[in-house]
Amino acid sequence: MYFSHIGRIHQPPASATLPALAENTFGRSMVQKPNLRAILRGASIAWIAGSLLLSACSSKAPDHPFLPWDITVHPDGTSSVFGLNLDKDSLLEFKRLYDKKADLAIFLDPDKHATLEAYFGSTDVGALTANVALVAKVDQKLLQDWIRHNPESPDPTPSGAWKYSMSDEQVREAQNFPTESITYKPATDYSIDLIERRFGKPAQMIVQDKNTQFWLYPNKGLVITVNPEGKDLFQYISPKDFGLLTASLPKPKAAASPP
Repeated sequence: MYFSHIGRIHQPPASATLPALAENTFGRSMVQKPNLRAILRGASIAWIAGSLLLSACSSKAPDHPFLPWDITVHPDGTSSVFGLNLDKDSLLEFKRLYDKKADLAIFLDPDKHATLEAYFGSTDVGALTANVALVAKVDQKLLQDWIRHNPESPDPTPSGAWKYSMSDEQVREAQNFPTESITYKPATDYSIDLIERRFGKPAQMIVQDKNTQFWLYPNKGLVITVNPEGKDLFQYISPKDFGLLTASLPKPKAAASPP
């Protein structure tokens, strides 16, 4: 399944595939192979858009080399990252900015909380490549209504959530919803030294287990999942909504009792 949604912070299995979604103006479902090209590339990358992209999309990546540590916090408590003002700019605006089609789906977690995600897969974000997913800011009642009237059976996911496809009409409406959060999984490993140099020391560090630490930056609206044995995960949200991320963090695993 997609590797992020508010309420659960997790990563997809390496062999995960995406079940087909209905064709729509936002983009078809896609299964992409890992990007094996060089990670660093020019900040301005011209590339041809697929025929299913909206005609309003640009034909090149943004001129500004947006980087994971380029976070601007605004006086109203929102923030901007990767060229998107969270809580204000829509899913469609990110799509147009990076000229990238996406899969949209609704997830219902075990606590019956629903989220709407746009999964962009491997994306050239400025000078770097990463898997990117956006969570929309949307009323729970609307998502629950869409789920209730969905004629298709949902698909199970490794996290325990259920994934629901969306109709073309729902996608056309959803693409204009504002973006609540962005999850960014870089194609390259970030050393702890690099993270500290670029982001600074975290306000709080939560140790989940020997391979997973959560670095909390409330003033930036950022949680970094640091994994020395694998890929790190960056999750961005407006600082005023930072509590949504901290509330969703899994509890540290208890040490095993001696025999």
